[in-house]
Amino acid sequence: MSLRQHARRTKRTLANAFIANYGRYMQYSRIIDQINRRPLLHSFTRKNSNVPSFPTREAMWSFIASRAPAAIDYLEFGVHQGHSILYFAEQNSSINSRFFGFDCFTGLPEDWNSNYKRGHFDTGGRMPKAVDSRVEIVVGMFQETLPKFTLNFKTNNKIVVHLDCDLYSSALYCLTKLDAILPTGTVLIFDEFGDVLHEFRALNDYISSYRRGVKVICSHDDFFTIAVELL
Repeated sequence: MSLRQHARRTKRTLANAFIANYGRYMQYSRIIDQINRRPLLHSFTRKNSNVPSFPTREAMWSFIASRAPAAIDYLEFGVHQGHSILYFAEQNSSINSRFFGFDCFTGLPEDWNSNYKRGHFDTGGRMPKAVDSRVEIVVGMFQETLPKFTLNFKTNNKIVVHLDCDLYSSALYCLTKLDAILPTGTVLIFDEFGDVLHEFRALNDYISSYRRGVKVICSHDDFFTIAVELL
């Protein structure tokens, strides 16, 4: 065996040993996970760079609402003070539209990141006040309220789902639980899509597991906020 061949074999042996033992001795690194997932987001944005981009979330919401001027069923997860659900209700005048807002109003159930810890967004249990009778607030954890909702949910309206729940666990749970009632053409809005460890990851895991496709229809803030249509 030549010296060069021996060096190559030694290099392969050391590399295989490192890979085999990495999970045994190294702790999970959130930073490394983010770095690994970032190219996936960059590839996604490059692929969809031709979609309309808006300077504000409200401008993007108005564009989405203009694409569905007839009756809709709007489901929002993460209501907080109600800005977005009330905005969508104002944009759609159909008397047959329904707007459902899901939130526990006690803040995040777990840490999102170093800036948004468990309990952040707590409103002290205060719900937004809606004078529009089409708006219904569903109070509680998604895992507690969504099973009953999906069991009784029936509609012929176009469905718009706004995922503003920030967390991977919350976004993935909502997507998987709603899948059976989401037809082709359903619009999904992700408010923090640019967080690769949470909403971006949740959408990718959902479409790969449930064999769904998506078409991006618009974005805001360099794809940190996006809307897609289920195929």
